[in-house]
Amino acid sequence: MILSPIRLVLLLLYLVPISVSAQPKRANSPSPKLVVAIVIDQLRYDYLERFDEHYVAATKTSGGFKRLIEQGALLTNAHYSYMNTYTAPGHCTIFTGVVPAKSGIVGNEWIDRKTGRVVYCVDDTTVFSVGTEPQSRAGRMSPRNAFVEMVTDKFKAASPKSKVIGIALKDRGAILPAGKNADGAFWFDAASGNWISSSYYFPDGKLPKWLQAFNERKLPESYLGKTWDRLLPANAYTMPDTVEGESNLLGESLPVFPHRIVDISTLNDPRVRRLKRFEGIAPTPFGNELTIEVAKAAIEGEALGQRGVTDILTISFSSPDYCGHAFGPDSQEQMDMIVRLDRQLDAFFQYLDKKIGFENCLIALSADHGVSPLPELMQPDGRRGERLYKANVLDSLRKMVEVRYPNVIENIENDEVLLNHALMQERGYVVSEVERFVGECARSLRGVIGYITRTELEKGSLDPTGRMAKNSFHPTRSGDVKLLLKPYSFFAFAQTGTTHGTAYDYDTQVPILFCGKGVRQGKFASTAFVEDFAPTLHRLLNLPEETADYDGRPLVEIFERNVLSVSKPRKARD
Repeated sequence: MILSPIRLVLLLLYLVPISVSAQPKRANSPSPKLVVAIVIDQLRYDYLERFDEHYVAATKTSGGFKRLIEQGALLTNAHYSYMNTYTAPGHCTIFTGVVPAKSGIVGNEWIDRKTGRVVYCVDDTTVFSVGTEPQSRAGRMSPRNAFVEMVTDKFKAASPKSKVIGIALKDRGAILPAGKNADGAFWFDAASGNWISSSYYFPDGKLPKWLQAFNERKLPESYLGKTWDRLLPANAYTMPDTVEGESNLLGESLPVFPHRIVDISTLNDPRVRRLKRFEGIAPTPFGNELTIEVAKAAIEGEALGQRGVTDILTISFSSPDYCGHAFGPDSQEQMDMIVRLDRQLDAFFQYLDKKIGFENCLIALSADHGVSPLPELMQPDGRRGERLYKANVLDSLRKMVEVRYPNVIENIENDEVLLNHALMQERGYVVSEVERFVGECARSLRGVIGYITRTELEKGSLDPTGRMAKNSFHPTRSGDVKLLLKPYSFFAFAQTGTTHGTAYDYDTQVPILFCGKGVRQGKFASTAFVEDFAPTLHRLLNLPEETADYDGRPLVEIFERNVLSVSKPRKARD
């Protein structure tokens, strides 16, 4: 196995059982009225520190990120323990407490090895859309592709009268956190401008009346034509307004401020005809604003936190991801996006203060992944990345491999080469030899510095990098040769923009924040992993004792004494 030079010393700690000195059996802590579980799509941990001076100052009754940090617990050394750092696996891991190898959500999409069919993470052809045309693909979604239940499902089982609602612009950002037994998951249909759901949640084909009323307000219409300019004075942004590799937003010729949201239907450009009318909202801060407005409508319409039981509202903010993909983590746009989100959270928390009482809420926050810098930019370590294209890599790899093993390569998905197993069996090839030959050929390509084979993942002795790959590997949903890319390199969808999906720190390090009942205030540098989020929430909600189905551990270091007990050792996953 050829290994990439990734800083993974932290992960060695993952293999050592973690124990906590015995504490008295925990008493039930006061239950919050409302749990607000927030995922910020593509929130790298360093954003909390880099933009800190521009965040709203915390007081007892105001503040966004700083209010959570000063009143709650921030894990400063939290990472993903797997390699496929994409949106769907991240949301799933946060709420299941298990890695993709167990949940089956190994990417935003994957190729089913039995059928050869490309599967989108929340696709479900057995259901129909609710809130738009029934046969529209936009709503034919559900959480059924996940093999395990979410902590929200365990909560519903323990408290059937409680409500669980999930909201996000992205379908997967709404569905995977809310879980399989939610009272509703709602996402944005950029074609119609409606917030929609599926018959999985609403078999009668009707949205709740509060959401019907919200859709009738036609709020997305009001964003068309709006201008997004910098919130802060221009000299507050230390980076240039445009650099090589940034993308233009729809309808624009340059990636610079100010940006204007265009009505896609008015563009006389054949290249955008496949796009949806309201698609221009997502990469701007107005996407976060719209998300908060529907979250508030859900609180009002469902009386969340106001019914004498604990309710859960999951909110995923998708716009930072759309923006980060277009402009990169070091852009003025992404800085402005996050600084504005801080103020939007401040306003939302003040709303919670008035409606429910902030002290009666438990806020839990994390992110589904980070993001790579633009590969064209020189980094502090003196390196630039590579922008790889799937078609080119496939063509080059096939030419090299077919000298010895003709027609054996099927595809590349999630940085994994898929091989034709039926053909290898028919021709009597030794599978492990084919895998290694493909890996060695791939290693000679620009941007590829290593590989890990399926045989090694299933049977080999693995180092920390290999274990991260194994934590992303599922036999029927993963490929046969995992390609390890050089830093700041990735398979690109376009000639501009950036993405994520590697084991490097810029993709794996994210914040974990808890604020509310049962949580001890402070910053905690102890090693944490995102799969610790769900068992921590499990404990804070006083659910029945944790079973062995979590890969993570409760983060007992952040607990007040009334939620402490003996912590079970973390399981090593070989």
